[in-house]
Formats: sequence, C-alpha cells, structure tokens
Amino acid sequence: MEPEGKFILRTERLELREMMPENFNDLCTMLCDEKVMYAWEHAFSPGEVQEWIARNLKRYRTDGCGYWLAFERASGECVGQIGLIEEEIFGVRHLGIGWILARRHWHRGYAAEGARACLDYAFRKRNAPRVVADIRPGNAASSRVAEKLGMKPQGVYEKHYNGKIMPHRLFVIPTPRVEVSEYDPRWPDAFARLCDMLTPLVRRFGGRIEHVGSTGVPDLAAKPVIDADYIPADFSAWPAIRKALEQYGFFHRGDGGLPGREMFTESLRLEFRHHFYCCNPDSPHLKNHLKLRDYLRTHPESARRYGALKKKLAAEFPEDIDSYCAGKSALLAEFLEKIGFDAAQIADIAARNEVETARKIRDGI
Repeated sequence: MEPEGKFILRTERLELREMMPENFNDLCTMLCDEKVMYAWEHAFSPGEVQEWIARNLKRYRTDGCGYWLAFERASGECVGQIGLIEEEIFGVRHLGIGWILARRHWHRGYAAEGARACLDYAFRKRNAPRVVADIRPGNAASSRVAEKLGMKPQGVYEKHYNGKIMPHRLFVIPTPRVEVSEYDPRWPDAFARLCDMLTPLVRRFGGRIEHVGSTGVPDLAAKPVIDADYIPADFSAWPAIRKALEQYGFFHRGDGGLPGREMFTESLRLEFRHHFYCCNPDSPHLKNHLKLRDYLRTHPESARRYGALKKKLAAEFPEDIDSYCAGKSALLAEFLEKIGFDAAQIADIAARNEVETARKIRDGI
C-alpha cells in the first residue's frame, strides 16, 4: 500500500513523508513503547500521541520541517520517525536532527541512513549553516549514529522536559558546502558579539581578541564564518583558559598540527558560524594571519583580486574544500612575498596551510 502524506525525500531503502492523523497507530507502536522511549523516561499515552501529531503538523506549517515518518520502500511499512526540528538551545534557535525507530526495526542502519539524507536536505535545501543533535548521555546507540554521521561532541546542556531537568549531550556538524558571499556589514557586529560574550574571560586573563580571516577585511568576499583569535597576556595560563572557555560553550579540539594555535568548537550560544582559537603570542601561524589580514585591509585592489578568485573557486568546487584551498595558494604566495616574506618562509606557510586544510577536511569545516 502506497504511504500517504507529503513526500519529502527518498534513500536506498526508505521514503520519508509528513505524518498525518491517519498514522496514529504507527506512531503508537513507537511512542507508547517504554523501551523505545526510555530516553524520554516515559511511554506516551494515546492522548500524548495525538498531541505529538498536532505538534509536528504545526512544525510543518511554521518551520517547514519536523519529524517525518520513514517508510520501508520495499514493504511500505512504517519503520520510524526521522527529521529536522527547529529547537532552542542556550536561548538560540538551531536546526536539530532526531530519530525514533520502532523497536522491531532497530539494528538495521535505518536511523543513520535516514538521518544522513536529512542532513543533506538541511544543507542543500535549507542552506543550514550547521545541524545539532541533542542525545541523552545514556543513549549509546543514538550517540553512535551521531558519530557515524560525522557529528562532533560539543558539551552538555540541561533540557527541561515534563517537569524534569534532563542532561543532553550535544553533537554538531557544520555544512560541508563551500560558500563565498559578498562582504556582509553585519560581520563586524557578529565579531563584536563574540567579544562581548567573552569580556569576563579577557578581564580575567588579559590580552585581546582579533578578528582574523577574510570576514575581518572590509569589502572582501568571504565564507560567512567569523574567525577569531584570542591572544592572552600570558600563555602559561593556557590550562586555566581552556577550562574557563567551556562555560561559554567552547571545547578544546587540539592544535590541528599547528603548535601554538589551539582550536575550539563553535559555541552554540552564538547562532552564526565561527572558528575560535587561543593563540600563543609567539605563534608564527598567528603572526602570518595578522600580517596578511592587515595587508589586505590596506591594499583594496589585492583584496578585490582575492575575493574574485575565492568566488570563482567556490563555484568550481562547491563541495571540495581541498581544491578550493589549493586554488588560492599561488595568489596568497604573491601577497606574502609583497608583505616581505622570503621564499623559505612562504614554503613553510604553504606547508602549514596544507596541515590546516587536511584538518578542515577531516573535521568537516
């Protein structure tokens, strides 16, 4: 029997459609099963299932997404719910992803298959900058699905549900698409918001936060991702700084092969994309970025050439960050030579940039 409900997407084995009131029995199979709903700490009553249907019908109208029913293409049987959900985390609206499968369809790979297609839908159809999954700490199966999707852990937050406070682990994945936009005058304001959030930290440890990367150069086309480097007054305080940054939603991810430039996750307390680093003042990588940024700020024709090249490369390699970065190398080397770097220094910077590119490919950013 052909499933009803508006068609959303199709995978190798599944078809996702909007749920309808007529799907009440299929939904009860999942939502009224206490083993399926153990992470919610209670099985739904029939009345709560009706409310669930109404809530998702409203999501379809207002958000254009919600939990969609997943049907097995071969049999037409409903195997679960997989979808995209607009939700609020730390007071900020994020696009989330979730899955709930009927127990008899566990361990078949349906959650990962359907969720992977939903991520593709989020990035291609909705141009989402990132997608979040919030998963109960004890839900090892869902955590494995998130990891299989390439989502990275990003701390814990407390979710209020049914009169209880329930800790949830956060997993995040940014868009894999290479997008270059014309300069947006809101980028400095976004950077200022990041600085404002971290004002107490800077007061405690001293130093400054620099707006680096292309979004820090007026009128330069750039990927719409704010790059910010925190340079503390005394880098020996690094262990305490690392711990303090966690309360703002930044979690350490290592140095990515570039000593002296420590990487952090994005903070979900900010809705815009951003890369955040804590840098040793003596880091050559930091100095190179600052000098290149300052050169482009004072040489608008060079900035124009760089922006035009980036837009061209983004159009040629919309999902290939490796080729996109490689295509910029020759022009960047020309700029570095004009700044005053010698051939050996430029070769070293190019090698460091290859490490940075490999890290971005590995981490999906």
